[in-house]
Amino acid sequence: MASEKKASLEQSDAWEEYRAMSMSPGGFGEKRADIWSKILHAEPQHVKEEGPTDDESSSHPDERQIRLDTERSFVLYPVDSKTDKDKLQSELNHLLVEIFRKRPKLNYFQGYHDIITVLLLTLPRELQLPCAEQLSLQRVRDSMGSTLEPVLGLLRVMKNLLRVADPRYAELLERTSPLPYYALPNLLTLFSHDMPTLPLIQRVFDYLLCRPPIYVVYLASAIILSRKPEVERLEEEGEEGMMHSILSALPEIVDDNSPAEEAQAKEESPSDDFLAEAKEESPSQDVPDIKQEPSHQANVPDIKEEPSDGLSEAHGGKIAAENNADLPIDEKASVETTPETETETELPSPPNVSDDDSDEVPSNRRKAWKSKPHTLTDILNMSDALYKAHPPASPPLQLSSIMGPQSVVFTWSTRLSDMPSSDVAERMVERLDLIVYPEPPPVVEPKDRDTKIRRRKQFQRRAGTGTVGLLVGAGLVLGVAVAISVYSARQGGDPALDWRKLGRWVGGVLAGASEKVIRHRA
Repeated sequence: MASEKKASLEQSDAWEEYRAMSMSPGGFGEKRADIWSKILHAEPQHVKEEGPTDDESSSHPDERQIRLDTERSFVLYPVDSKTDKDKLQSELNHLLVEIFRKRPKLNYFQGYHDIITVLLLTLPRELQLPCAEQLSLQRVRDSMGSTLEPVLGLLRVMKNLLRVADPRYAELLERTSPLPYYALPNLLTLFSHDMPTLPLIQRVFDYLLCRPPIYVVYLASAIILSRKPEVERLEEEGEEGMMHSILSALPEIVDDNSPAEEAQAKEESPSDDFLAEAKEESPSQDVPDIKQEPSHQANVPDIKEEPSDGLSEAHGGKIAAENNADLPIDEKASVETTPETETETELPSPPNVSDDDSDEVPSNRRKAWKSKPHTLTDILNMSDALYKAHPPASPPLQLSSIMGPQSVVFTWSTRLSDMPSSDVAERMVERLDLIVYPEPPPVVEPKDRDTKIRRRKQFQRRAGTGTVGLLVGAGLVLGVAVAISVYSARQGGDPALDWRKLGRWVGGVLAGASEKVIRHRA
């Protein structure tokens, strides 16, 4: 049986069929559990009736945060009123604990429980653990290391994608945020934190799971591009400060065969409350595997957190990533013919913005306005159009210069034999330097170099040598802090876990800058 399932997935037309199904109304429908287990290469396992023991020797350091998050679960996705919510929370906690005790090198992040919640509400018990394990190791592994840097790397790729898709719109977005931090929760949780209904997020998973992991960047970008009319209207009205609040929440997305009102989020949703509060305060094509292009090997300082009790010591050996087969001819051609100049991508047009509010009414008294609902299929089609116009190997995206060879964007494959084994994949989280490369310093044009050097020296004389580096580092930290604070506020929980992972990286950045100042002055 297992060999038949593996053989069927080795056929490329099987993946094409799944991708076509994911675009249809209802997605995989009743076949969802069977298809998810196939594309995740997961086999049913015996279910333990008893929950995890209290043996501290086998416990994971993140189990306290897991318990806190599961106690706040099953709020966004309404479940049958006859279902015992406490029972579901207990099952979710047991499943999460089992995953991390089995794979102790993985680290929990806030929002991971939202991903596993979708699996829990969709799959039979014998498939929940194996599917969750494979999804964690082969698709969201980059986010399960000791820091958030790999996710910031995806934000850098997303920034480049928006620039080539719509240069003018990207410039407008970058005036309020240097990186698209508002997309951070969606990249972390595969949209499971904010998608308003279970059928919608199940269809999103149908779409993402049968495509390469990098597709989450394309889908997030498609959603941001669909909100262009709203953002431009905010700019016209002088409400740029509202952009982050608007873009941090998903637009109104409805299923193709459901009325709009059935797909609206619950009134108690933290994201809705956050958005309303902010408004009151302010006036199927073939998808090839990705093969990494040659890239420089960057030296990255060790910024990993000291191992906590119960975690294995960091594995110091270098693990060679297995590259997939060569790119097909059509994708190679797309790389070679990519124009150097930026051109706006022709994508399916988003719905028009409602013009119910009169321009004669002062902007600070206008009622909150929304764009017309988007159907999920329209959003998915925009994502596919983006991928076709700007595939991952396109030079402007700089994917191979941002993400390392052990990132899931390069190790994932449609063929199980081409992916690292589960044990090897687990150890990969310990090599941050092979998952994401640090952001290079900005390139200074020769004609501007003398002017900038002169201004920098003048500023250093007034404010002290090295202050610029500290301010730049502080600015980056502030940007990430805003994103995490917004996410934690909408999550309703304690962001201490993600702050702990971020803290050592932040300390390293600022300490390095301070050391340069001291050394220069000495």
